[in-house]
Amino acid sequence: MRAPIETSKVLDRGGSPTVRELLSSIVFNPSNGMISLNGDRIVMQRTAVSSLLRRELTRMIGTHETRIFLMRLGFLSGQSDARFVRASWPNLDARDAFTAGTRLHTFSGVVRVETVFNTYDFRKQKLTAEFLWHDSAEAAEFRSSNRPSPDPVCWTQLGYASGYASEFFDTLIVYKEVECAGQGHSHCRVVGKHADGWGASDPEVALFRERIIATPEPAPSVPLRKAGLPAGEQSLGGLDRVLLAPVRSQLDWLAPMALPVLVAGASGSGRSRAARYLHNASAMHATEMKRIFGAQVDLEFCMEIARPGKSAKRKAGGETILIDGVENIPAELQPQLARSIEDGILGGGPRIIALWDEGRTGFPGLSTELRSALSALTIRLPTFAERIGQRAEIVIELLPMIAARMGMEPPALDNGATKWIEEFAWPGNLHQMRGVLTTVLAGHAGKNRITGKEIAAQLSRLTDPPAIGGQGSAAFSPLLDNLMESQVFSLPDFEQSVYRAALERAGGNLSAAARLLGLTRAQLAYRVNGKQEKTA
Repeated sequence: MRAPIETSKVLDRGGSPTVRELLSSIVFNPSNGMISLNGDRIVMQRTAVSSLLRRELTRMIGTHETRIFLMRLGFLSGQSDARFVRASWPNLDARDAFTAGTRLHTFSGVVRVETVFNTYDFRKQKLTAEFLWHDSAEAAEFRSSNRPSPDPVCWTQLGYASGYASEFFDTLIVYKEVECAGQGHSHCRVVGKHADGWGASDPEVALFRERIIATPEPAPSVPLRKAGLPAGEQSLGGLDRVLLAPVRSQLDWLAPMALPVLVAGASGSGRSRAARYLHNASAMHATEMKRIFGAQVDLEFCMEIARPGKSAKRKAGGETILIDGVENIPAELQPQLARSIEDGILGGGPRIIALWDEGRTGFPGLSTELRSALSALTIRLPTFAERIGQRAEIVIELLPMIAARMGMEPPALDNGATKWIEEFAWPGNLHQMRGVLTTVLAGHAGKNRITGKEIAAQLSRLTDPPAIGGQGSAAFSPLLDNLMESQVFSLPDFEQSVYRAALERAGGNLSAAARLLGLTRAQLAYRVNGKQEKTA
């Protein structure tokens, strides 16, 4: 490596692990032909291999898909290296662990990194950074061939920087290459920001969200607090962050306690996500959280959690057992389970997290003994009906997830759609919201925005027609008020939306759709066909 500064300064610059410390951690064992870095196996290969891979991929799948593949590969590699640093040097200061990414990049021989500026705040999830990359291995092929590329070419390195930073900030950090040696510049220049800092419609951010970000892996068994992050923050995605916001302070307070927790709430309110957060935030040697449904609880299970010391497979205090639907535990077993939980607490047994399908007052379905054992530490997730002003935010986090599974770009919401979403009470919570959005996207036809009419048409399917005008009218009237206040409200268009929604729900059966609307088949046929004839 040829550097414009003294070698010793490169070797010892920055915090631990320095490049010199990384070099001293390399071990080559000739007996088995393995090279390891701090115990993890590494492989040394010529840069020509990477160039050949890039060339073959471009030939087979084209330049665009090759760029996505290599950026995704780099993103995964950056995430993996961030976890490797935490695991290998667990007592590192959070700043040193984060900036070690630049030294790993240099140490690997891929590029020499020079920091222009690097300003960040882990708790606020803020980052603005600029680096110079010297002697990039990815750009070298283009420089040596005297055929400059019209666009930046350091795709794997760009993905690596984004993946490494995203892992530390638990949110998407996007780096862009604004100058590249492969284009003929003297060096590469990269700039990194929080994804939102590039703007909501930025095409590179959209590419990262849709094609490059990998499915999150299980949280690593690394002491998160030693890495400088809030408890549980590493595994908290965007949707979880919004859903758990009302109870985050309670979760953080209860996480360190190895005591039973009762998580109450309606189905779809986020109870399982709260339980997972508690587990990830508290298990210093995290095993997979074991899940058992209330109806499956038997005497053998009760005995197991009461005698953790007799199980060779269990690490005392390091396991979490989630009981889903605690109110469904057979009544005759509930007193025994309560005693077993108390015995497990005294004996260092597993932590019990119980999910209860809420009753706002009292604890129907729970015996006195089990209620006493579980209800000392209780968290209640609010229903979506109570989350006034937060429903659109949940949708904004949910839309990209649904769109990704459907292989499409997530559209934005127009003002009308946002108002409908905020006004509707969503009695089915997350399950109902996901169903409505999936149906809307299925018929969206690639438009940039979801309109209020599209949301209104789907919500109209959720309201039982006979109830409108009776007790159900009170729940639906805010939606009607909201629609009529809209400057683009059209009663004929709204009627057609309702007719189409009824036909979709009835699978195209005109008679069944008419029954849903309280009309005769002839009336519905006339209204649908009449409208079509007038607009033809």
